[in-house]
Order: sequence, then C-alpha cells, then structure tokens
Amino acid sequence: MGNIAWCWKLLLCLCLVPWGICRADVADANTSLPVYSGLALEVGAEAQVLQLAPFIEYAQTGMEPRTPEALVDAAPDWQQNSTASINLGYQKEPAWFRTVWRTDTMAGRDFMLEITSAQLDDLSVFLYEGGRLLRRWQTGDRLPFADRSFPDRNFVFPITLQPGQEYQLYFRVHNSEAMEFPVLLGERTAYSDFSNRRAMIDGVFYGILLIMAAYSFALYLILLDRTYLFYVSYVLSMLAFFLWQQGVLYQSVFPQWPSAQHYGAALISLLVFTSVAMFFGQFLELGRTLPRSWLVYKLLLVLHGIYCVLLAWLDYQTVMYLMVSNTVLSTIVAASAIIRLALRGSRSAQIVLSGWALFLFCLMFFTAAKMGVIYNEFMATYGLRLGISFEILIFSFALSFRINQARKEKEVALQQATLERIERMRAQDLALQTEMELRQAKEAALQLEIRHRESLQEQVSERTAELARTLANLEKANHELEKLSALDALTGIYNRRTFNEKLRENWLALQRNSQPLSVLMIDIDHFKHINDSRGHICGDYVLREFAAMLRNLLHRPSDIITRYGGEEFAILLPDTPLQGAEVVATSIVRHAEKHVYVWDGKAFNVTVSIGIDCRLVVPADNPESLVSCADEALYLAKQQGRNRWAAYGVRGESGEKESAVT
Repeated sequence: MGNIAWCWKLLLCLCLVPWGICRADVADANTSLPVYSGLALEVGAEAQVLQLAPFIEYAQTGMEPRTPEALVDAAPDWQQNSTASINLGYQKEPAWFRTVWRTDTMAGRDFMLEITSAQLDDLSVFLYEGGRLLRRWQTGDRLPFADRSFPDRNFVFPITLQPGQEYQLYFRVHNSEAMEFPVLLGERTAYSDFSNRRAMIDGVFYGILLIMAAYSFALYLILLDRTYLFYVSYVLSMLAFFLWQQGVLYQSVFPQWPSAQHYGAALISLLVFTSVAMFFGQFLELGRTLPRSWLVYKLLLVLHGIYCVLLAWLDYQTVMYLMVSNTVLSTIVAASAIIRLALRGSRSAQIVLSGWALFLFCLMFFTAAKMGVIYNEFMATYGLRLGISFEILIFSFALSFRINQARKEKEVALQQATLERIERMRAQDLALQTEMELRQAKEAALQLEIRHRESLQEQVSERTAELARTLANLEKANHELEKLSALDALTGIYNRRTFNEKLRENWLALQRNSQPLSVLMIDIDHFKHINDSRGHICGDYVLREFAAMLRNLLHRPSDIITRYGGEEFAILLPDTPLQGAEVVATSIVRHAEKHVYVWDGKAFNVTVSIGIDCRLVVPADNPESLVSCADEALYLAKQQGRNRWAAYGVRGESGEKESAVT
C-alpha cells in the first residue's frame, strides 16, 4: 500500500507540472557541444517526409548527464545507426540520440519533427543552431497530454529552418518499454498529407473491427449463443489494444492520466487473454474435448492476472518480461490444442488454425520487434493489423460455418424418416431399372466399339503429328530457356552462373595453352546511397546504363562481361596480360566518371572501383583464387578512396604498389 500511495503522489506531481515545461530555452552562443562524427542530413527545397534513422548516432551514458553540454565531459561512445530504423530493445538507463541538419539556400520553411512512437516515458529534445540552443522540449507519456507542444498521439514538434544554417538535434530518451525510436522530418504540408493517409489506413482497420463486432453482436441477439458474445469481446479487446499502442486512448480518453497509459499494456493484455480464453473455450468446447490443455490454459490466465497485480510492487520491465514469456507459453498451449483437434478432424479447429497461423506469425514478429530481437518497420507497424484482420475474418467464417452446420444437422434429422420411406420405393424400381440399363449399356458398348474402330487410324495420325509439333516446340523452348538462364534479367548481360562456367572453361584453356587470364571485379561506388536517396528504380536504371557502357567499351568476342551480384560486375579477359587488363580498367574508370545519368530531370555521375588479378597456371591455384585475389584488390581500391583501380600482388621497391586512376 505504501508503494501505491507513492505512485499516486508521483502522479499528482506530474499533473502539477507547469504548462510551460515544453518551453523554448535560449543558451549562450558559446555553448560547448560534443563533436559530431556521423552523416549529416542535407535539407533542400525538395524535402518532403524524410526518415532520419540513417542520419542518427546513439550512445548510452547512464542516468547522467541530462543535457548535451554535459555530454562533453561524459565522452560517450557514439555509434552510427546502420539500419532503416532504430530499436535498442529493453533498456534500464536512458539513451542519447543526435543528428545534424544542413539547409541550402531555400527560404525559411516550417517543418514537423515526429517521434513515431506513443510509448516513450521521458523524452527531452534539444535544438541548436550552430552552437546556440534554440529550443528545448520536455515531454513523454508520463506527463499529461495537455503539456505537449503539439496535440498529436505521437510526439510532434514544429520547427522552422532558416536557409544556409547547420542545426544540431539531441534527444534524451528514458523508457520502460522497448527503446523504439522511429524519427521522421517532414515539410508541414507534406507531413499533413502523410498523416492524413496514415489516419485513413488506421480508420479502415478500426472500421473493420467495429463492423465485425457489431455483426457478431447482432447474431448473438438473434441466436442467443454465447460464442458470438465472447467473439465480440475478443474483437473489442484487440481494438482497445491497438488504440492504446498508437496512443489514441491516451489522447482521447484519459489525457490527464499518464499512469493509465503507462500500465495500459498489462491491463489490456489481460483483457485480450481473457476474451481469447472464453471464445476458444466455448467455440471449440475445450473443457470437453481437451480438459487437461484447457486447465493449463486457465492456470496461465490466472498467472497473467497475478503479474498485473505485481506491477504495483515489482520493476515494470521485469513484470513485462514475465508477461511476454507467459503469453508465448499460453500461445504454444493453445496452438497445440487447436492442432490436435484439427488432426482429429474437427472442421471448426481446422478453420481456426488456418486463421490463427498468420496471426501467430505476426504476433511472434511483433513480440520480437518489441524485445529488440529483430525489427522490420512495415511488419512492426502494419503486419500485426493485417494478421488480426485476416484472423477475425476467418473466425467470422468459422462462426458462419457453425451456423450452417447446425442448420444442416436439423435438416438431416427431419429428412431421415422421409429418406427411409423413399429407399423402400427405390429398391422396388431398382431391379427393373438395372435390367433396362444393362440392355442399353450393351447396345451403347457395341456402337462405341464401332466408332472407335473407324476413328482409331485418324486419331493415331493426328497424335503422331501433334507429338512431332510438341517435340519441336519443346526443343525451341529449351533453347530459349537455356539462353535466358545465362543472362541477367535486369541488365541483359551474362549472370554469375555463366561467369562461373566461363571461368572454368578459360581456366582449362589456360592450363593447356599457358596464356595469361585476367579478371576485373567492378563495384559501383556508394550505390546504396543511390537506392536510399533516389529509389531502387533509379538504382536499376544505373545498373542497366552501366552494363550498356561496359558492352560499348569491350569489343573482343572472347571478353566476358557479367553481373556478379547487386552493384558488382565481373569481366573475364582471356589471353590478356596484366598490362592489357590495366588499360581496360583505366578506360572503364574514366568513362564511368564522365558518364552522365539523368533521373527525374536531374543529372548525376557515379564512379567505380576495380580490382584486377592476372594469372599464369600454378599447380596449387584454382579458378576461385583468381576471383578472390581480384576481390581483395577491389577492397584495396575502395580503401584508397574509390574511383580507381588496384592490381593484386603488384610490388615494387617501396612495398606494395597499386595503380589507380583518380
């Protein structure tokens, strides 16, 4: 009881936080900030809605420091985020995030910064222009909703960016849930359109749940079957879960009760657990069909309720781990029970299993994302909703199947007596009909035999001609398939499988003739940035253009140009010494640097790095060693600054020497 009273005192203090807690603080122009070492975001006039994860560094420093200026003394180990999203899993201590923006010569524009997560306990945001603190926001779901600087279910901050400036943004996040930190920056108009589209998707999903609940409740009023009532409770509990997860309940129902938002996960999970138990227990009659599994499931439900009570005394993250483990165990028990019933031939269990399979997959994916094990932005955001929608529709179909099955059972019972009477009458007619049918069958068989004899020769001729045409078409199709299997579908040049075959063929020729064989491994520099900034379709366009340029540069019929994988290409140069391979590499580097690519009306250039290796046969060598050494030379060219080539194993008096074209 003492802990509960302390929690209520803390809640009262939070409710009395001044309205100006999310205020702008101005600091001295000589504020000392940590040196930023990550990738800066260039904000131009074309900026719409940008995901900031690739431009963010993060570090953990414990409970202190609490301001960016204090980070200078702490000297944290900043790590550059390398994924499309940020999820550090469950963290007991706060985490710091930072990013740098640079604006071009555009006029001053209004932007919206959004933390796309409604489950952050304590969030501090510091905005600097140069070294001067412009604004500071203090927010989180531990504070009343009215204290937020912008009324939105997520954490949104309006920002005005001036032209030709550098802005530093620091975040201090302390959270008892998983440390998910999705951040986006959008120009105000584009952000408004983005938010409207996202709200429309949410509205469609909520509408599906409400329609299915209303439909099932109407069936309950008509049939008075408690299964439909339990199904309604299940649908509404899932709706409550999603509304809590996205912060809609906190925004619309209890904006002045932060504790309700904080402990809502445990209470709603108990509601979902209970509704699932009632629905499956009634619908599949688990108490009769599988009494032991049903008893274990009810014990796990009671244990889940005990965990909810323990939130008043135990650490929040510890209890959440226990509840997640209990949920996984109960899911395994329920799934095994449904599978056993489905294997016994229960049609209802088979339908439920088909709907639950996708839901369980999405649930495990969602749970893993929350625990920081794996993370996929689309699946973590929309995958569970798709699974729930599919599951609810399948369950509705199962209930409809149950109605039809009950109606059919009644019809069978009413028709049973009539069928017995009709059977006796049919038995009398059966003997006469059988004799007539036998006579007709003999006549039909005789006529059929005559027709078969007359048409047999014609059919044999037609089938022979058809077989010949089929064989010709098959041979042509096989030839086309063999040709297509050797080419890369995107660029039209040879693929990696063809490269391996040609490498072995030329290696055998090299053993016989002792003529040099050279290989070039080519990689397009910073190709991932092209995909990230201009899109994968633009990346495909660059690959096709680059492949066409290689075909124009190499004219010998014996030269083999292949797409080795992704943005990497490989070229086999038979009967070519190292000097000749270097000439080819120099030509490719120069032409690649000068080639102009045009996408969406904008011209840009790309460069390439090339690794070269040339061999005469050595008894211990193998074809793969030639590719491996060329690949090492490729990495050497990248280490030396890219836009150049390097030859493997070329050494002079001063050590290793690589030839390069800048």
